[in-house]
Amino acid sequence: MVQIITGVVLPRQHIDRARATLSRMTMGASAWLWGQHTRFVLWLPALLAAGMAMYFTLSWEPSAAWAWGTGMVVVGCVAARLVWGNGLLVRLGCGVAGACAAGALLAWGQAHRMPPFPDLPRRAVHLSGRVLDADGQALRDGARAWRVRLADVRFLDGINTGMPPLRRVLVLRLLPDDACVPVPGDTVLARVILSPPAFPALPGGYDAQRRAWFDGRAGTARALDKVTCVHGHSPSARIASMRQALAQRIRAALPDTRGDIAATVLVGADGAIPARVRDAFADAGLAHLLAVAGLHLAIVMGLVMGGVRMGLALSERAALFWPCRQIAAVCALLAGGGYVLVTGAHLPALRSLFMAMLAVVALVAGRRVVSMRALAVAVVILLCLDAENVAELPLQMSAAAVMALIAGFDALRPGLTAWEHDMTWWRRLGARCAHPLLASVLAGSACIPVGMAHFGTVQPWFVLANLLAVPLMSVWIMPWGLLSFMLMLPGWEKLALVPMGWGIAVVDWLARQVAWLPVAHIGVPAIGNGGLALFFAGLCWLCLWGGRVRLLGFVPVALALLSPWWAARPGVMISPDARMVGVTVGHTILTGPGAHPDPFVLREWQRVTGLGAGMLPDNGRQGVLSCQDRVCRVREPDGDVVVVLSPRQPGWVSCRDARLVVNLSGQAGCPGVALIGRFDIWRNGAYALFPDRAGGVMVRADRQVRGARPWVMRSGGAGMPDLPMARTE
Repeated sequence: MVQIITGVVLPRQHIDRARATLSRMTMGASAWLWGQHTRFVLWLPALLAAGMAMYFTLSWEPSAAWAWGTGMVVVGCVAARLVWGNGLLVRLGCGVAGACAAGALLAWGQAHRMPPFPDLPRRAVHLSGRVLDADGQALRDGARAWRVRLADVRFLDGINTGMPPLRRVLVLRLLPDDACVPVPGDTVLARVILSPPAFPALPGGYDAQRRAWFDGRAGTARALDKVTCVHGHSPSARIASMRQALAQRIRAALPDTRGDIAATVLVGADGAIPARVRDAFADAGLAHLLAVAGLHLAIVMGLVMGGVRMGLALSERAALFWPCRQIAAVCALLAGGGYVLVTGAHLPALRSLFMAMLAVVALVAGRRVVSMRALAVAVVILLCLDAENVAELPLQMSAAAVMALIAGFDALRPGLTAWEHDMTWWRRLGARCAHPLLASVLAGSACIPVGMAHFGTVQPWFVLANLLAVPLMSVWIMPWGLLSFMLMLPGWEKLALVPMGWGIAVVDWLARQVAWLPVAHIGVPAIGNGGLALFFAGLCWLCLWGGRVRLLGFVPVALALLSPWWAARPGVMISPDARMVGVTVGHTILTGPGAHPDPFVLREWQRVTGLGAGMLPDNGRQGVLSCQDRVCRVREPDGDVVVVLSPRQPGWVSCRDARLVVNLSGQAGCPGVALIGRFDIWRNGAYALFPDRAGGVMVRADRQVRGARPWVMRSGGAGMPDLPMARTE
């Protein structure tokens, strides 16, 4: 007897054998999943993040009806999980669908709670605003300038007179020689030029408008004259004044770069470090040492906890164990909270303080201080507080590093423990020395794809640099820094700051030496959003499951690392302000017109492509590019792309064999040829031209990629007019 399936005749025994094999595979998968059921909850933050990422990648804005339907999906999944929770398919299906839907709904709700972007004046205007916070910035030329965040901003002249204050904050940069020292609570009067949040430099690039939308920022302002500061009186002003006084005393004891680094790590003087020093630390893979974030708070709390635990170990009375554990918790929280307060309550430090609070709760309860469950709880809460964090560097890098550390040491713990208790002294010593090396390798390796996505660079020597710098920061620099705070009251802080400066000098020297090594800084094409999502899917599979099956997670991780070289590279890029064009020729982006390209746009183009930079030739030919009389032609198999750099209409010679015309100065083109003119760029934002498989050109515009979203500003950066309500009769 035979059975016909899609025209293929198979014996009955083969069909039965295939069914039996499928049944065994299904039963094996079910048994494996039931064995992993205690780890299902660890996937909650990953699924929430997936739902939020899916919301941000849409090119249209979901309506309230969509939100209502998504909420019903969440409620239905929770109800089904409570009623039929014993079934494996119900638990998996409801968990995945419900968590993803909840993440998308959270992102939608946060996006629609934010006030709209205001329509900022296009000319110079006088304004007044209340200072929220201020920090000094080191400029490229070595000068310093204050950068302040202003709330309740009012415009004092023109049509904006008498309008209500802005519902969003403005970031104001003062002149380098301004004598005003703003502190929170002050009122600032200034004449400024305003800029809305920048459009992406190319389609699919970094979206500064989305970040500004969720940060509550209206845009940036640049002072044209010296500003007037009217000092206020508030607790935040006293704290800020204390921070500034501490920074001055630190710089007085430690001049030059050592003082800048010490002021940054001790009081959060963000931006005080010169750009050349930051570049050297970044090339050496030590940029995290200059960020007031998790590392410094972990060191602070680790020092306090270590001191209390040492006292506990010396105590011979077991009855004192529980009180000492409570004392450790209180001291650690006070130290961490005080450090966050002194450093200005930066968001990364607040995030790290929250993680430390979970560790303290685990210590008091007698549980593991660092675990996947604690990380899952922390990430879920952070995502609920700000859904846009899912696309930002701090949360991505922190989650990847901590997840790799926990999973890596869990897998290596049996071997390390055996060596730590071995009778051979060199094995015990090797186990102790292996901890910092493994920590650097695990955390650094997990952060490489994230760095490739956000910076388009790889630092191969990060293990060597971190292996020496991080222990030095933990056992020498930060302990002396904390001691200096206690010695400031009698005025003896120099006794601690000078030894701290010795350690900082060693780390600075190490960063410069590593940055000068061959291939210390390798530019690579940036991993796209799809590749980054693939990497995190593989990392979660690798770290959250148990057993050998989790090793399959290396496959998507490897594919994510290779994805930038598989993606198509743009051949022509046009900036959103139509002032700059870039043409890819070989391994270089040739930019023009002019000899001074926009550094921010060029940096983003290089990040995405991983290419070097050059200038368009005035008259000449280079590869597929030829330029003559400010008209450049890019040779393509199915027709050339003509780029007009001057405000004139292309002649018949330029129009010959043209497939597409790009005119940066107007709307003049060639008869019967597709045109991207200045008005098109103003309306649609940045453009990118990609070669397609048929030999033609594929055109992508920023507005086409991002679509109509709440944070996507109208053409030209226009926002909602800041008008008062009509008076009642």
